[in-house]
Amino acid sequence: MSLEFDTAILVLLYNKEISESDTINSLLRSKVQYRNARLVIWNNGPNPLKSRDVSRLQQVGYDVVTEETIENRSLAAIYNRFIRETKSEKYIFLDDDSQLNESYIDASAQAFSDRIAMPLIKSSGQIVNPVINGRPGNPSAQIGQQDKVITIGSGLIVGRDIANRLEALFGSVFDERFYLYGVDTTFCFRVFLAKLSEAIMIIPGFEHSLSRHQKESKKVIAFRRLERSYDLGLTLRYYTPLIKKLIILTKVCSSTLATRLFNGQPTFDLAPLFKALFSGKHYRKQ
Repeated sequence: MSLEFDTAILVLLYNKEISESDTINSLLRSKVQYRNARLVIWNNGPNPLKSRDVSRLQQVGYDVVTEETIENRSLAAIYNRFIRETKSEKYIFLDDDSQLNESYIDASAQAFSDRIAMPLIKSSGQIVNPVINGRPGNPSAQIGQQDKVITIGSGLIVGRDIANRLEALFGSVFDERFYLYGVDTTFCFRVFLAKLSEAIMIIPGFEHSLSRHQKESKKVIAFRRLERSYDLGLTLRYYTPLIKKLIILTKVCSSTLATRLFNGQPTFDLAPLFKALFSGKHYRKQ
């Protein structure tokens, strides 16, 4: 297959205009630029963009495409469509609120088609991702086939050869049974199951805002708890061995009931968790 671009970049907007995105403004400010790059700016709602002016991005060399799905479509479906519709050597996935720096841009621009590049993500100055065998990663980490590596989606770089191998094994790169939460984690599970951990490289990263470190309204907290519950239920169903599944369920049920008993705010709600576990479907797809 003839590849049209060296790099394809997806910036996923939510409740922001293009001009308000820290990620896009970081790309504009950077003295380091991607060569032969397509930039897909995808507004995932909840409101239509007021402006689609991308002239500044075009002036610095990006081939820019804008997409809009104001119904807040599944992240996995968006990611997979982005890969299918763009012929590129590698694919970069970015949220709209990342403070990109030139070290990350330079390293990601040099990533290979047969590798998965994961940036060191910091929140409040502390490295939080990727996590290698349960511990935060470091730039000199040597990753072997038996290592389990988990990271968030923002900043992830997937080479075309890797995407092809995952599609061949699983039918898609990202698992569309997951909607918002769990999309990045289950990608990492697929990488491990495909015995591709050795293809992971750690690159310089950037500061990224994590929702769990922010104060939020009760409505948002309830929404995130619902999404986490479905994420865990689906993960237990599709990616967790039986014995480990029973151990996790026992711990989660005990913790949730104890927290409720003392009028606390649990991490999960049990009813949606079990509904996801037994139905195998996200509530937005039922």
